[in-house]
Amino acid sequence: MVQYAVLMAPWKKFLLGMVLAVLLLAAACTSAGVGEETPPGEETPPGEVGEASTSEAEAAPDFEIEVFGNESYSKGERVGLSDFEGMPVVINFWYPSCPPCRLEMPDFEAASVKHRGDVVFLGVQLLGLDSVQDGQDFVDEFGITYAIGPDADGSIVIDYNVIGFPTSVFLDRDHNIARKWSGALNAEKLEELVQGLLQ
Repeated sequence: MVQYAVLMAPWKKFLLGMVLAVLLLAAACTSAGVGEETPPGEETPPGEVGEASTSEAEAAPDFEIEVFGNESYSKGERVGLSDFEGMPVVINFWYPSCPPCRLEMPDFEAASVKHRGDVVFLGVQLLGLDSVQDGQDFVDEFGITYAIGPDADGSIVIDYNVIGFPTSVFLDRDHNIARKWSGALNAEKLEELVQGLLQ
């Protein structure tokens, strides 16, 4: 009985943490409202996440996802950040029922096609409010062709300190965090941020 209690304690803490995180994230995402103009996200000020000197640059945590099936990847294929060494990377954190996430997704797909071979796009789905199947349905609906899959245990969202959805993280060629953007991105701003990675 004592062993059971010891084993359950971390599980309960994890579950409570996930429930609180999902509730906070849902509030952050849905505050934009359906049918309203989505506010343009706020760029993190220089020095907090990016725009630092090389010695102060924050290395992006490595991760691996089991991707959804699309025209570029087989369902269940494992793709990791370290697979794209030497390439700039854009990581988009999203979930299917998030209205701003849905709003920006066509622009992310278009940018991934435009910059294929120069910049890698990765999508990470938050689980909790939506299922893995919801994620696959979303990918099919929007015709996403880049590597995109669920954060199975929530660790990627935690490692990247994501507190609202959508959030996009821009990594330089050394996979240091160059910029972080919270909120929906339009095509013009996304292109500006991608160009910053290519300079």
